[in-house]
Amino acid sequence: MVISSKVAQSIVEETVKIIDRNINFMDDQANIIASIDLNRIGYFHEGAWTVLKKKEALIIHEENEYEGAKAGVNLPVELNNQIIGVIGVTGKPGEVVQFGEVIKRMTEILLKEAYLEEQVELESRAKESFINQWLAGDWENDKLFAARGWILKINVHIPRIAVVLDVRDFNHILYEKLKSYEADVKGELEFQRFRREILNLIREHFPEQSQHVIIPSGSTKYTLLLSVDEKATDKKMKEIIRYRLDMIQSTIQTAYGFKTAAGIGQAYHDPREISISVQEAERALLHAKNRSQPLFFIDELGIETFAYELSDETREAYIQKVLLTETGNDLSQIVNILECYFEVNGSITQAADKLFIHKNTLQYRLKRIKEMTGYDPRVLTDAVNLYVALIFYKINKGPDRS
Repeated sequence: MVISSKVAQSIVEETVKIIDRNINFMDDQANIIASIDLNRIGYFHEGAWTVLKKKEALIIHEENEYEGAKAGVNLPVELNNQIIGVIGVTGKPGEVVQFGEVIKRMTEILLKEAYLEEQVELESRAKESFINQWLAGDWENDKLFAARGWILKINVHIPRIAVVLDVRDFNHILYEKLKSYEADVKGELEFQRFRREILNLIREHFPEQSQHVIIPSGSTKYTLLLSVDEKATDKKMKEIIRYRLDMIQSTIQTAYGFKTAAGIGQAYHDPREISISVQEAERALLHAKNRSQPLFFIDELGIETFAYELSDETREAYIQKVLLTETGNDLSQIVNILECYFEVNGSITQAADKLFIHKNTLQYRLKRIKEMTGYDPRVLTDAVNLYVALIFYKINKGPDRS
């Protein structure tokens, strides 16, 4: 392990709390990389060089006895049975030698903690990089990719379903909160801390040794690749996923006050098809947000399955063509009537009840829609055009597009 000056400085600042003496940390080349006396940082320490060569402690009795060294005690610092540096305590030998072994042990404990944290961080980054590559379907050799997964304890050949979970309104609320930091780095740390808290909260709802894969994706989203029992029925898989997501979404709202929306793709066995499930989950998520629903499965969508793939401009052109034929149409009223009418499969009685109007009034309004748009909701072929336009309108004017 190469000790950074930042880690070394934090160690000397911790150890000085135990003994009120100047403390120096020298690297494996005997250069002072951390010190309470900042003026000494960067200088060569001959005493440390002697410690590194002899692999034993060195007591210096007089200043200038060794180049760049003052009176005191210098001890080798070990990690994983290797000497990686030297810790030095400045002072009269008779006064500081008694603290030497304690300082050495404390330094080694702190280094071990830093080393373990670094290993966890490196493993986390490696896993996140691997998963992002997996989500993008971006690799060449299938066997090599699967082997990398095994190293990270991920079996890519288990059937999985992708879930994309979005924390609603998080960006807006966080922005308002972070403005108080006035662009200070503390704002970014607060943001990262919160994202990590949500990630840990989600992971707590799954067994630690499970093959579920969960990572943050974007500032407000989390992607879950849930391993599923391929022998289970679609109904059973959905029940399990609904139950898990309901618990997660309820916990997030209770703990932080944020509502969430989730989209769920289909199950795939081939590792290269996971990216398809993620794309499906993204489309289902858009539908859940547009409908203000907590979650949607991709196979519950109708025309929306492909409608989200069209551009905003293409959908808007169709809306203009079908719903806005007559200039000045009251689009909100048209949408409200059509939405109720289609939800009850064209039942005049049920639609009138939902709208709290008389059946004759509804008939008149449907006739009026025909006059304004040229499409009659009571005629199947016309109703199809109106229904498609209605779907496009709701997508373009969804809650996140205001």
